[in-house]
This record gives sequence, C-alpha cells and structure tokens, in this order.
Amino acid sequence: FSSTIRFATTQLEMTLRCLLIFAFFLSLGLCGHLNRIVEENKKRGARVEEWDISGAGDMSIQGFATRQSYLPGQSVDIKVDTPSTQYRVDFYRIGYYQGHGARLIGTARPHLPLPHTQPECYVDEATWLYDCGNWDVSVSWQIPLTAVSGIYFGRLVREDHPIDGATWRTDASKAEKDPHHKGEGEFEKPKPAKHAYGASGYGSLKNTILEPHASHVYFVVRDTSPSDIVVQASDITWQAYNTYGGTSTYGSFRDEDPRPRCYKASFNRPLNTREHRPTNTVWATEFPLIRWLEKSGYDVSYQSGIDTDYESTSELLKHRVFISSGHDEYWGKKQRQNVEEARNRGLNLMFLSGNEVFWKIRFESSPTEKKVEFPEECDHKPEAGDLTQDVDPYRTLCCYKESQSTVKIDPRLDMWTGTFRDSREINPDGPQPENALTGQIFTVNAWRDDPLLVPAEYRALRFWRNTSIASLQENRTAILKQGILGHEWDEDIDNGFRPPGLIHLSRTEVDNVMYIQDFGATYDSGSATHHLTLYKHSSGALVFGAGTCQYSWGLDEVHQFGSFPHLFNSVNHRIGKDLTGTSLDLQQATVNLLMDMGVSPLTLDPSLVFPEPSKDIIPPKSNINSFIRHETVGLLLINGEDHGGCVAAMEVSTDGGDSYHPARRYRKGVDHEYGNVVSEDECNPTWVYKWNLPRTDEVSLSSRATDDSGNLEIVQTNRRVVIHPSSTKF
Repeated sequence: FSSTIRFATTQLEMTLRCLLIFAFFLSLGLCGHLNRIVEENKKRGARVEEWDISGAGDMSIQGFATRQSYLPGQSVDIKVDTPSTQYRVDFYRIGYYQGHGARLIGTARPHLPLPHTQPECYVDEATWLYDCGNWDVSVSWQIPLTAVSGIYFGRLVREDHPIDGATWRTDASKAEKDPHHKGEGEFEKPKPAKHAYGASGYGSLKNTILEPHASHVYFVVRDTSPSDIVVQASDITWQAYNTYGGTSTYGSFRDEDPRPRCYKASFNRPLNTREHRPTNTVWATEFPLIRWLEKSGYDVSYQSGIDTDYESTSELLKHRVFISSGHDEYWGKKQRQNVEEARNRGLNLMFLSGNEVFWKIRFESSPTEKKVEFPEECDHKPEAGDLTQDVDPYRTLCCYKESQSTVKIDPRLDMWTGTFRDSREINPDGPQPENALTGQIFTVNAWRDDPLLVPAEYRALRFWRNTSIASLQENRTAILKQGILGHEWDEDIDNGFRPPGLIHLSRTEVDNVMYIQDFGATYDSGSATHHLTLYKHSSGALVFGAGTCQYSWGLDEVHQFGSFPHLFNSVNHRIGKDLTGTSLDLQQATVNLLMDMGVSPLTLDPSLVFPEPSKDIIPPKSNINSFIRHETVGLLLINGEDHGGCVAAMEVSTDGGDSYHPARRYRKGVDHEYGNVVSEDECNPTWVYKWNLPRTDEVSLSSRATDDSGNLEIVQTNRRVVIHPSSTKF
C-alpha cells in the first residue's frame, strides 16, 4: 500500500512539473506554433510506398522548382522534362505523421499540351555550368495559406506507364547487370524455375512503390512568424553533389564517363544526387531529425540555406534556436555572417551536422534570366520567397574550389570560393576556420561509420542528466550506437580560432581514418579524436557542435542509409528502418540541451524525461596549484571549483592572458606520476597543462574555468612565475 502511495505521489509530481513547464511557455506566448506542429502531425500521413522513389526516380520524368523556398499563398512553378502524355504532381510535406514521414497536401496537373518538348539546356563549357532555366513552366501549384512551414516535395508521377526504357526490376530501378554476378547473354528478367527462388515468387518486396515511374522536386515552405526553432535545410550541399547534365562540384562520379568538377552548379536542373550520393540528400540525415522534432512536438519552422544568406539577421532572431543539420558543407559568405551576428545577439545555435561550413561559395543569377544587382544602399530588397523570375540572384552556386588549386582561379579577385580555413595569401578574405563559429573543425573524410563513446569522466555533466550515462560506473565507457559518427566528422583543434570556454561532452578516439592534410584537397591515414562540444558566447547564446553528419541517427531510426557499407540495396536506394534502433541517451541529452536553450517539447515521448532548465549563471573559479618542470617542458596542475554544477573545461594562458589554450582533465592511471595534489571530486577535478618553456626568466600564468552550463570564469589577475634552470616546482 505504501509503495502505491509513493508511486501515485511521484506521478502527481511529474504531472505538476509538466503543467508548470507548459504554463511557463504559455506565458511566453509560444504555444500557438507548438500546436501548429502538433496539429499538423495529427493529420493522416501517407505510406512510404505512396511517396518514396528509387534513387533519383524515373529518368523519363524529371523536373525542378524555380525557387528554393516559398511562403504560404505563393505559387510553386515546376519545369518538367518528359515524353509522357499523362502525368500529375502530388505535393507532400515531410514530418512525422504517425511514423509515415510525409503527408499529401495537394495535387496539380500540367497546363501545357502533352507531350511537351523542352529545349536543350544552356551549357557553359568554361565552367561546366548546365542550366535548364530556359525550360517552360509545366505545372503551377498554389501553396495553401494554411500550409505549415516545412520541407516539401512534388512527386512527378507518370500515369501512362512508359514502355520505352522500362525495366523489369522492382521499383523501376534502372540498375544494370552486376559485373560481379552477371550471367551470359542479354540482361533479361530471370524465368521461374526450380531453385530460382526470386523468379518463382519468393522474397517479393513487401513495401514496393505503388507508382514507381516518378521523381521528386524539392522546395522549402517558410514562415515569417516567430518559432522556437528554425531548421536550415542543407539544400545548397544537395546541389553541389548533383550531376544532372554531366558533372558536379566533384566531377561526374562515373568511371566510365569521367568529367572534371564544375565551377558553377545551377539550381535550374533536376536533382539526381540520391542516385549516386544518397548521404548528401534530405533523406539520409535531415529526415530523421525532422521526424524526431515533430514527433516530440517542438515549435519548429524551416528555411533554405539561401534564405539564411539572403535574409537579414533580424529574421533569424525571431527564433530561439537555429539548427544546421546533416551534411551542411557549402555556405555563402553572407550566410555565415548572418548566423554569427545572430549568435552575437543571443541566438542559440545547434550544429547537428558534420563537415559543416567548409566550402565558401558565392551566388549568381542564371544566364538564362535577366541579372539584377541590388546596391548596398537599397532601402528594400524583396524577400527570397518574393523574388520574381527576372530578379533572382541565387540560381547559380559558384565554387571554384580554389583550395584545390595552387593559384587563384575564381575570376572575381575580391571573392574567395575555396575553404573558409585556407590561410594562403591568395585568399583575399584570410583564414576563417569554421570552428570559430561551430566549435568543430572538419578533419575526417568519408566513409566513416563509428559509434559515439562517452567515458565515465563525463557522467556528471548536466548534458547527460536523466540518462544512463549519469550513473555510469567509474572507468567504464558508454557506447552510443554504431554509425552516429559518420559519414564524415570533425575534431576540436586548438588553432587560434577556438571559442573561449569550449567544453567536451564525449570522447571517441579512432585510428586509421582518412585525415585531411591541407586546406581541402589531400587526405591520408591518420588518427583522430571526436568530441561533442558546447560553448556559451558572451551574448549568452549556447552553441552546440555535434561534429558529425549522422547525429540524427541516434534520434530516429527511419532514414536512407548514406555511407556505402550500409546502403540498404545497391540497385534500389530507398528509405528504410535502421534495425539497430536509436539512442535513448542521445535523445534525452538533446532534450536537455534544448531545454537549456529555452525550448520545450509538447508531445515528448513517454520514455524521456522533462528536464529542469539550467539556472546556473555564476561562473566557476580556478587555481594553479602546482608547477613541475621536466627539462624544457613545463607542467601545470590546476584545480577548479563550481557550486552550481561541474567544472567542464579549463584553459591556460602563459602569455599574460593574450591567448588561452585548453588543459586536459587529470586521468587516473595516466597522470599518476604528478603526485597526490589532485582533487578526487569529479565535479571539481584537477586539470593538466603542458607547454614548452620560453627562454625567459619568468612567465605570466593565468587559468580560467568553464562550468557545464557554459559559464566562463572572469580572470582577475595573472600569476607571475620565476623560472630558474634548476627549478622543478613553484
């Protein structure tokens, strides 16, 4: 009976706590948009067999939207190339929808007489630009005024069941013979026979696509209203890997038809990236993030990467959290500047992405359209979603990849289209490594499929509250799901651009990875260490760096596998369920972090806990308590103290505070030779810092601690230390 009372009391406390949290966010006026996401996802979703396609779909019906993003009420114009005499376009929104993943919003039909022949696309041989902007608009669809912001796609569906070029393979796959298993003669459908199991009806695909002669056209529906979270689509990167017309910013990806990389890639062409690089599409890493956010009832809206580049910072500040997701590799100069300025004004950032902010690009209008320049002194610029066809300066992605050249090759001498980090004199902007913004810097190239490891030394950090890691036994390591670190991932490197107070939340060490050697052209075998990272900017903004493309695989198990070792099927690229499941610990940690950023879910899964947001605003303190000399190397032991949480990071200056460098946490069994001056308090541990002693008689030392809420110690004084050739201690 007493246990029943205790259970009832606990349930009552949890209910009251949830009501208080809900009342808090209601008082901030934030629940209207939360309900829009919740109400939207209550609507009937469509089965994946209805809306998925194999790879890039049927090549006999392909098209593209004339803009990357729209507002509700605007018309989506789609240009389609097909010999079809009868087709339609079904428009879907990506979400959770009871696990189905998408919902049918509307349908449109072509307004041109069929069949309609499109003209040859524009080709610029000097830059390998392939631009189909001269095609005629085939279908127009007005977005409902009630449409909820999201990533949408039009599904072009042939209803005339093409015969020419048809294939016997399931889901209309165009895959040729497998060179490792091919038989003699023509490539025909095998006939039923004894022990010919598939041909005799065994193993038929249960979720075969209902109308396989189809393809996808992607666009974003934005919302100018405030929301808790805005998710930036990685659509610029989708386009960088697109080979429609012959080549991409990487080349053709085809050994039988090798072509060099293009310097300019047009958005005015169908997107075939899913056919050869599914990891660089929405379905690999952005889709599971969207599913999880909307299942949880977060107040979320969406925008294109182009919107982030074009809009003013004030648009970003309508939100509490900005999320970069998946493989967000290509960024414009203004895009990064806007996000940095928003951070400087208090916007929280979550980089649930890897290899992020790597290539610096610029935009141009299409050569098939009238080019209009907007002077800086212009008082009003139309919004990206309002741009007419004649005035869109964002239809061409320009990336000369100058970091793969010994000389500057972009004809715009005042612009740089190489990696942000490139430090050579040919870069007119100078080096701007991405970790200055994200806290992470790309080092590990494809194809990785590693687990995320969390040693017990991180168990007390508030990021891991309410997880099994919080009760991890000493000297044990939690392994969080294979594949979270992939297909490319980052490191924390002390390169002079590292944000102050950056803290580590995990540690995974991997040998024999493909490690970057220069600014973006050469890779070789190496060893790397991954960390989840967090820092608090002086504005109060929290910035989280996942440092991996596949972080969202720990949140939701339904996605397209992207890396080659885990393609579901080499002849049929489909969305499927990851049978290794998700990571409950990573889900809870993400909820914890969002709560600390002031964002709460409305329909949190019962397996997760509503956490208390951080109230800790008092910075920790530190003290350099020991100096040991080993010939020309100095070693410091520093203790930290924090009363509202745990000391999560320590930095040391040996030049009077001009620069700070990260110390590492004291490890038992590794640092035992340093004596017994270490703290046994895991929330206030001892830190170790080594450096090469200068050729001077004294140095000016200081330390600064950061707690697990991101609060950074304010250094009051430096400690001057006299160094004698024979001295070994203070």
